[in-house]
Amino acid sequence: MAAKKIVFLINSILYGGAERALCNILCSSDQYPDASVEVVVLDDLPFRRSLPSGVRYTVLNSKESLVDSVLEWRKYVAKVRPDIVVSFLIRANVCNALLSKPYSYRSVICERMHMSSHLTINHSGLKLHAAKLMPRLAYPFADLALGVSDGVTQDLVENYGVSLSRADTMYNPYPIEDIENSALELPNEWVPDREYIVSVGRLSKSKNVKTLLDAFLLSAESADLVVLGEGECRFELESYIDETGLSGRVHLPGNIANPFPIVKGAKYFVSASLNEGFPNAMVEAMCLGKPIVMSNCHSGPLEILNDNQDLEPSDNGCWPVKFGVLCKPGSAEALSEGMNIMQDPEQRQFYGAKARVRVGDFSLEKVNSQYWNRFLGH
Repeated sequence: MAAKKIVFLINSILYGGAERALCNILCSSDQYPDASVEVVVLDDLPFRRSLPSGVRYTVLNSKESLVDSVLEWRKYVAKVRPDIVVSFLIRANVCNALLSKPYSYRSVICERMHMSSHLTINHSGLKLHAAKLMPRLAYPFADLALGVSDGVTQDLVENYGVSLSRADTMYNPYPIEDIENSALELPNEWVPDREYIVSVGRLSKSKNVKTLLDAFLLSAESADLVVLGEGECRFELESYIDETGLSGRVHLPGNIANPFPIVKGAKYFVSASLNEGFPNAMVEAMCLGKPIVMSNCHSGPLEILNDNQDLEPSDNGCWPVKFGVLCKPGSAEALSEGMNIMQDPEQRQFYGAKARVRVGDFSLEKVNSQYWNRFLGH
């Protein structure tokens, strides 16, 4: 029997969590000889992550345009005629779903974020309606929609026309041993010289770093704060750091090729994010046994840190739960309470150990077989 042509479609290979998840899933491609694998990248941009060795790829030139993406993708599928297409990120997902029926391939869209909350944070008015329109039109045509958390999957069904019978949840896979080994390397781009706590993510509205800074000011934390990542809010955040007298205590070193040594050296991981799908940076910190203080945003944190169990009412908006500490989204006061819990070395040791146990549920070996079985229709 001829190998099935399976194409993985994505906008670009940048630093984001979707790109990381794709690379991790592809690590298992050599275990499926019945699949002929190729990656197609819509935009001709520099790769910021390395695909696993031996994985073929094709780069199109869609110029980050949805219309051009559809046209370029149409030319590709008309020539190659794939059997299965697996896509990541909204634009690639729209292309995949729209053309799956005319070109008779099985389409699997992988949604990595809670789209409704993400789009609401970044758009308003007519722009918000326009941003939601294409996923609402295209996603119902997908043969299978995989949400990266139950919250993401529920959002696809309730707000984007995906049939419940064609929807499922599949968590991100993590190469735990590789992350641990990478954390042992000496950091060569930026080295903190004082005790610190760490946050990792884009300097964007969604990651809500300004509230993190406010919480840091309110808390009893005496260590420095390191925020790894780059984004459009850098200038605003740098100005705010100066205004609040945090210069010298807050560090924004940008994107670090290997962030894991810095994460490993931190007292704990903290995030004020307003929107997630399945928070990669948080889970990677858990791989390194870091205690977690995380906003209870849509979606993923509750599923990961408390097995998706509902929270009891809280006077201060802070919940010490099974595998970390959850805090009310958007509240600097609540986040500062979570940071104060981590001033106790015994609490840090307790939650660090719990985090390391929990992350075994998301190991590459455990999760990747589930992905490939769904891709191939097993």
